[in-house]
Amino acid sequence: MSDDPTRPFRRQVFFISGYDPRGVLFLHKSCVTETEKWSAASGYPVKTGARKNISKLVRRWPITSDLPSGRGETTFDFLQWDDIIREHWEKRNWLVYLQNLGVFWRLMVDGVFFRTIRESWPIAIVMAAPASVALIHGLGFLLPLVGLLGLYFFPGIIGKAMAVLLIALGASGLWWIRRNMDRYKPEWNGRIGIFANKMIVSRDHVPGLDERLNQMADHVIAAIEEGNPDEALIIGHSYGTSLATIVAARVLERRPDLGSKDSPLALVTLGQTQALSSFRKRPNWYHEELSRFARFPDFTWLDFSSPPDGACFAMINVLDFLPKPPKAMPRHLNAQFHRIFTESHMNEARYARMLMHFFYLQANDNIELDSDLYDFVLLIGGTERARDRYGKRPNAKPFFRKG
Repeated sequence: MSDDPTRPFRRQVFFISGYDPRGVLFLHKSCVTETEKWSAASGYPVKTGARKNISKLVRRWPITSDLPSGRGETTFDFLQWDDIIREHWEKRNWLVYLQNLGVFWRLMVDGVFFRTIRESWPIAIVMAAPASVALIHGLGFLLPLVGLLGLYFFPGIIGKAMAVLLIALGASGLWWIRRNMDRYKPEWNGRIGIFANKMIVSRDHVPGLDERLNQMADHVIAAIEEGNPDEALIIGHSYGTSLATIVAARVLERRPDLGSKDSPLALVTLGQTQALSSFRKRPNWYHEELSRFARFPDFTWLDFSSPPDGACFAMINVLDFLPKPPKAMPRHLNAQFHRIFTESHMNEARYARMLMHFFYLQANDNIELDSDLYDFVLLIGGTERARDRYGKRPNAKPFFRKG
């Protein structure tokens, strides 16, 4: 970092989205909207510029800021993999639910589901939801059918009452599903489960993914070498945290110097779901990728999650499978949504549950420039390194872990 007060703080962001086919258009529009909201609320300008196509892999836009602490210039690189997502995006919801019967069984056999219940139970509900929808749909048609036959064949008043009860149970199950589908988005979570299970079995089950991850790692290294930024952040959101950890591990493998304490490079995971892979009882290729972090105990890895976000593993250490995991890496931090968003904003997300999973990418309602509160706009557009802003916050313990 330069001592020249006229020189802007320069940041390079490498963003990897979750399992979301909306891709770059959605995120760029979100950045424009959220930086405008943040600027209006704080009185300090942060602006997202126009999007440019750099390559098949990279879509880029600038973010500039003028804050009391100085000027900031961010080069924001969206690392694309939504083309791979669309190749595996099953459009037929009924087939997604049926496939999740097998996915859910695999999660139980591999030990993921039961460990999740012990360590971060809200996302266990999300795991079970798609398969549950398939079962409830099946019972919703089967029970009324049996009940209608029972009206004719079941003897006596008790038999007829049981037939009516079966009809009512089946109908109420279908009614509840229809009423709550938009709140919980089980079809979206089901698609993530299918892909995650496919990916963890073998990289070869997702053609082009391994090559894409290598391309991402190569781009990160080349951009840092060319731009010499004050800070370089690999940021992954939702299922993108799984890919971001792999990319960071491969960058460190190729450039060990970037894993030092004074390195400009850092990894930030938002609303992590990588425990879907790391919780598997049997060693797999994802464990091999993560094991590289053991050689870089001073590397900065900030993991933000929030207990009310039922689609993440709250403050879970995905490196605890290592014989000697690093003591302070990753640093688990509570995003504290209850402090940075208004009560009405929180209530909206408590009803439409998946909204909260995108809070990590939104501008704060309550903005504090000089604090260690989570702030996405300052993370990508501020004039302070993430390791400095959050360096004094203690490493949070798993919120839901029993005992």
